[in-house]
Amino acid sequence: MIENVEIGGWPNQKSIIELKYLVHLTTLYISYCENLESFPDNELPNLTSLKRLQIVNCQSMEASFPRGIWPPNLCSLSIGKLKKPILEWGPQNFPTSLVELTLWGDDGVSSCSQLSLLLPSSLTSLELKEFEELESVSMGLQHLTSLQRLEFWICPNLKKISDLQHLTSLRYLSFTSCPNMMDLPEMILPSLLSLGIRGNCPKLKERWSKSSSHWPLVSHIPCIDI
Repeated sequence: MIENVEIGGWPNQKSIIELKYLVHLTTLYISYCENLESFPDNELPNLTSLKRLQIVNCQSMEASFPRGIWPPNLCSLSIGKLKKPILEWGPQNFPTSLVELTLWGDDGVSSCSQLSLLLPSSLTSLELKEFEELESVSMGLQHLTSLQRLEFWICPNLKKISDLQHLTSLRYLSFTSCPNMMDLPEMILPSLLSLGIRGNCPKLKERWSKSSSHWPLVSHIPCIDI
């Protein structure tokens, strides 16, 4: 009858088996198990109750994540920093129920266009975390017309985002510790309900603070955290 499982920080954990028996499982979080090698990803389609799945920082995990292996009713997925780099995953057959996606970065991703095949059009929330080589966001998001929330966390080389006029549903935008991010895409500012500029973002904070000449462009936003 178990519904929630969290496994984190177990350096001696080598394998996880027989998930198919957890038929009532709604939440499965696995993180920071650096020696975890075996994961029964072929059993994920049997977890029909699973809504939230996180698999992060398990650098030895051999899970291949081929097409069609995801839980059929999955709503939220947080994944990355596994043995197989994100760029080698190829297109994924995510269920249409998936609305929240968090990707944890690895080497080789310099533009969001490289991630476009991993981003289903059903998304309402997208977070990109620790993409150290990501420099720009201009292509790859155009099909996310239902996207309401877009967040960037610890992307030290991110400099600009542009061409987001297709994100007509976007309401929440935030940057956390993106020290080289230069400016905000002005075309989406009128529709925002929340703007966050947090942590080490000196250039953004200087340009969009209350004392700057750009403040009138964001002063209408109900929730501003700078």
